Amino acid sequence: MTHDWQALINPDIKEFILKHQNDDVRALALKKCPDPDWPYPLILDQIKARQKAKTKIPSWLEYKDIIFPPSNTLEQASSEATAKYKASLFQSKNFVDLTGGAGIDSWAMLNNFESATIIDADINASERIAHNLRILNNKPTSVQNITAEDFIATTDEYDLALIDPQRRNQSRKGLYQLQDCSPNIIELLPKIKAKTILLKTSPMLDINQGIDQLGCVSAVHVIDYNGECKELLFILTPDKQTPNIPITAVTINDRGETLKSLTFTREDEQTTAIEISPPCKYLYEPSPAFMKANGYKTIAKHYDVAKIHAHTHLYTSSTPINNFPGRSFEIIKAYPPQAKALPFKKANLTLRNFPQNISSLKKKLKLEDGGNDYLFACTIADINTNQDRHIILHCRKKIDLN
Repeated sequence: MTHDWQALINPDIKEFILKHQNDDVRALALKKCPDPDWPYPLILDQIKARQKAKTKIPSWLEYKDIIFPPSNTLEQASSEATAKYKASLFQSKNFVDLTGGAGIDSWAMLNNFESATIIDADINASERIAHNLRILNNKPTSVQNITAEDFIATTDEYDLALIDPQRRNQSRKGLYQLQDCSPNIIELLPKIKAKTILLKTSPMLDINQGIDQLGCVSAVHVIDYNGECKELLFILTPDKQTPNIPITAVTINDRGETLKSLTFTREDEQTTAIEISPPCKYLYEPSPAFMKANGYKTIAKHYDVAKIHAHTHLYTSSTPINNFPGRSFEIIKAYPPQAKALPFKKANLTLRNFPQNISSLKKKLKLEDGGNDYLFACTIADINTNQDRHIILHCRKKIDLN
């Protein structure tokens, strides 16, 4: 039986895809297919997937025989950078990927393991993974078309199990609660036979909720890549309790290497004392992953900066901090949140702990987006009056020297 993806192996189709891989797919769709027997929608989607791969998984483009996953699958898959970071956390004999998907995580993980078993309930996905891994590596790899639930019922123990539950279905997008994803990790977890489990969840999942629901978390990693919180990872050790779970926020480069990192525990965060200060000369906004990790006090202590309010996650200092994990600014002036007080009509506006949404505030201030001016509408702690005050900080972006 021939499955959909196998049509893309046809030499003539492959040549057509490579010839048009940089073309506008929408314009190409309006043209007549070179051969009426070709699966033209599948071909066009493969071209679209190759274009996404330029930023998602660029090294795979070096292999002309690779068959990329559907473009919508690739969009949700791990990037090459995040996959390599995950792989750097482990090294052992064997692993099983219970949700093969695009195969990117398995490909990266194979660099640090002797062998792998990869499963996917979709026949096209499992066959495509097997095809691609034969091209990309030469290590023993078993790829099986089976559900995670059926596989773990008969499997032996592995050193590591990877699982990235599907967070979309036909009726809803953006599922992130563990019990709503497929497979249901809450039900599946007690049945997985592995010394260690790596669970990738939606970045929307609350970390504390995840720790409490899963019950055997030994570490948490929050990955920042290209200025976005890309992945939330839970490392699980079944039948073992970790009293002080380390939470690591990390910024990585295109090779999955760590650029900036901060590790702390929930206990550290609760017991850390910090300084609350009026805005000084410099202002700092943590990157999304460092915000997601919830180590707000730890950030202040580690980077020797003060918070401008207990519940406003912006930091300040009198001298520049060049390695801060996020955006750095020089404060020019503070203004009241009134249109008549602002000397400009175009700026980049950000809200932090401010009693208004961004669209209504922009309308009130008569502001257009853009330019080199950055405004932070925020709440500060007025030490003189011991009251909260709403202000707008006018800043200029500072270049991080490190």
